[in-house]
Amino acid sequence: MIRSLEGAADEIARLDVEAAGAPFGADLFLRIEAILRLPTSDGDGNEPTGDRRRRLLAAEVDPYHEAALDLQTRAWMTHLREEVRRARGGALPTLERWRDIVPSLTTYPHGEALEATWRDDDRDRRILGGAVAAAAWAPDAATGEAIAAVLLVARGRTADLRLLPFDTLPVSAREGACAAYRAGDRTEWEMMALQGVADAARRWRSRLTAIAAAAPAEHDRLAALGRAGHTARRALPLLRRQGALTMPILAEDLGISRPAATEALERMAAAGCAVELTGRARDRVWGYAPLLAT
Repeated sequence: MIRSLEGAADEIARLDVEAAGAPFGADLFLRIEAILRLPTSDGDGNEPTGDRRRRLLAAEVDPYHEAALDLQTRAWMTHLREEVRRARGGALPTLERWRDIVPSLTTYPHGEALEATWRDDDRDRRILGGAVAAAAWAPDAATGEAIAAVLLVARGRTADLRLLPFDTLPVSAREGACAAYRAGDRTEWEMMALQGVADAARRWRSRLTAIAAAAPAEHDRLAALGRAGHTARRALPLLRRQGALTMPILAEDLGISRPAATEALERMAAAGCAVELTGRARDRVWGYAPLLAT
């Protein structure tokens, strides 16, 4: 168990280092990818993932576009943003706050056991062990994964909502292991969950590396535009860092006119560096293209 804890902790630390040093909006990317794995309220949930990803990215940059999200996704985004803010200040989750986003917690029979995992004083288990225990006692997989991700922030293991740690685990095996955990047999779930954390961290670290590797080709495509691509080349580093831009933000940051900013964004889009996210004629948002690749 100790070796599994150490291995998972090491993988998360590597992911955090990769995200902190990434030359693009890695925190934003990982936060959006986490929210994409949570339940939606769009009927049978058949909206393509790529469409949801674009809507989320636009809403993160410009709150005006939150109205385009389904109600449940908007609620998760708002709730997790606030919980991560509180967690960075050292605040742990509370049942009262999580009932707002998960109403079933109001009558959930294991609520006290779930809340107890957030305040486990066993120092050998307090970081990852608490997250693993919370996921086992949660009323459903999505709630457990979201709470676990926030706990990793609250306990200083991650700087932001890096991942939903157990989303790679087979559903049937997970349910059986969690039931055994709640009955007192912790071994299977702890080993399975910690391996899931390590696997997810490695997978996301690989994605960050692949996104960073796109930079040289982007420079080449914009360089091929010659003088016409001068402003677009100046704009590209800002687009990378922020993950998405609006025309007014770009114009203000570079000290250029709004028509020049629009032209730069459109040239980046034509070169495959940016994607317009909203499909609108006004209030448009451009996202950094590699963040949107599936």
